[in-house]
Amino acid sequence: MNYSITEFEAVYRRCFPGALRLAMFMLHDSDEARDAVQDVFVKLWEAEVVIENENAYILRAVRNCCLSRIAAYDIHERVKRRLPLDEVDEAEELAVPDEYLANAVSALLSPREQQVVGKVYSEGLSYKDTAEHLGVSVSMVNKCVVGALKKLRSHFRK
Repeated sequence: MNYSITEFEAVYRRCFPGALRLAMFMLHDSDEARDAVQDVFVKLWEAEVVIENENAYILRAVRNCCLSRIAAYDIHERVKRRLPLDEVDEAEELAVPDEYLANAVSALLSPREQQVVGKVYSEGLSYKDTAEHLGVSVSMVNKCVVGALKKLRSHFRK
């Protein structure tokens, strides 16, 4: 961090309103917008350099953060549409018992696929966050998820 507290507060007060307006315009959700702007300011606080044009940097970073959130949401929605999961009453039993599913996952998927699917579906991480946690590329995460879902679909269709 190369900003003093007073310098950072001044940047925050000067840039926050515009950054929040941009995030609200892009995300249409006040909580998501505040989270996106907060993420950007945390990264700025942790940065090892002083930014020349803070306003331009912050607005570009907020834009990129919002686009990442929109992309993650779009991916999540596409998966939900392709794999519709109806809400199940707790009294009803699932079509596939948890043990059967767990056995199929451990028997059919490679350790890497199990890791990736666990991060994406159990922990709810985005592909980008999963890639960062596992130290792999986003395309590798996508490849693992696609391969794992193909294997599981094929197994459960039988």
